[in-house]
Amino acid sequence: MHILLLNDDCLPESQGGTAVVVDRLASAYAQEGHTVTLVTTHQDPSKGPKFEREGVVSLLSTYPAHKRHRHCLGDPKMREALAEVFEQLQPDAVHAHNIHAHLTYESLLIAKQFTDNIILTAHDVFLVAFARVAGSRFEQCALENKPFRMHFWEHLLSVGRKYYPLRNRTIRTILKKSGTKVVAISAAHKQFLEENGITVSSVIHNGTHLASPVSSSDVAAFRARLNLTGPTILFGGRLSDDKGASVLFSAFAQVREHVPDAQLLLVGEAKRIEELLDRVPTPVRDAIVTPGWLSREEMRTAYSSATVVTTPSLCFDPFNLMNIEAMAEAKPVVATFFGGAPEIIEDGTTGIIVYPRDIDAFAEALMSLLQDPELAEKMGVSGRARVERRFTVEKQSKEYLGLLADGIE
Repeated sequence: MHILLLNDDCLPESQGGTAVVVDRLASAYAQEGHTVTLVTTHQDPSKGPKFEREGVVSLLSTYPAHKRHRHCLGDPKMREALAEVFEQLQPDAVHAHNIHAHLTYESLLIAKQFTDNIILTAHDVFLVAFARVAGSRFEQCALENKPFRMHFWEHLLSVGRKYYPLRNRTIRTILKKSGTKVVAISAAHKQFLEENGITVSSVIHNGTHLASPVSSSDVAAFRARLNLTGPTILFGGRLSDDKGASVLFSAFAQVREHVPDAQLLLVGEAKRIEELLDRVPTPVRDAIVTPGWLSREEMRTAYSSATVVTTPSLCFDPFNLMNIEAMAEAKPVVATFFGGAPEIIEDGTTGIIVYPRDIDAFAEALMSLLQDPELAEKMGVSGRARVERRFTVEKQSKEYLGLLADGIE
């Protein structure tokens, strides 16, 4: 069948985890014998209203960012461009991903004109939230193991004048009219979405590739290039306080008191890292290494060069791809208990789950692995085995193809 993938951005231009997931699924679908086309967007008018490369159609989308909460519901120019693409490609199935920034939820209604076989993978909270879900009430519900239902005033506080009260109701209407099956990427994600009015058809965890270990010579060269001389903690992605940057810096300061040669490897946008490091005391900052963004292959080497990987999000983090990518490279993970990480990591076996605001406990978890290489290696080996059992791209794609096959029947 001809499967149309929809995602607002794509590799290699994008640095986002969803673009990586979509790229992996496109390859997996093609390997199963399906025709695959990715419909995405670009923001560079010099490329024209539409440009194509093998397997990819990219549509121009430029609009004021402050209008995104209305724009996400539909846009006349995007509607016209998408209708033309759908008419040209005549898909048998549509697998939508992130469409809340540019492609719009209206794309699902356009898809309905060509196929009844439509699924949408929710990679984040934006089907129901206007911004990342965080804050004291959210944390208290998580600590008490209670579902978190958002109030309108929380949406209003998160975006101010950008709040559009009809947004969520309209999204639910579009999902119903188009017959779209919504897929969550963790059981915790499913619970959150359903608590906030979205019907979820399935839970399908993200997957990653299992490759031969990175060579010791490549690891040595990488560590030498970045002057990594001591036990190393890796933290990366779209860095922010919501993703746990502030609590990590506090925990790392404690780690350095007991493991003075420990280093922190921060991978992400250089400008954003500089802003974060402005708040870090000099003795701690001197032990932080910042290479900027790394390619996918370089990230494999970065994982392999670390002693432990950490993902200490303070927001609701539905899955966090870094967890399984680290485990695939046989590295233990110290991860937040907010969101889907406890479904990925076996606490005490493949890593450690922490409440990241408990700085003492967070630092202790990091130190337990930095100071015990045998434990770190044992957890890493167990983590790789867990990925092989549960979090491969092959397993993920077969589950999605099963959903798409059900749609054809």
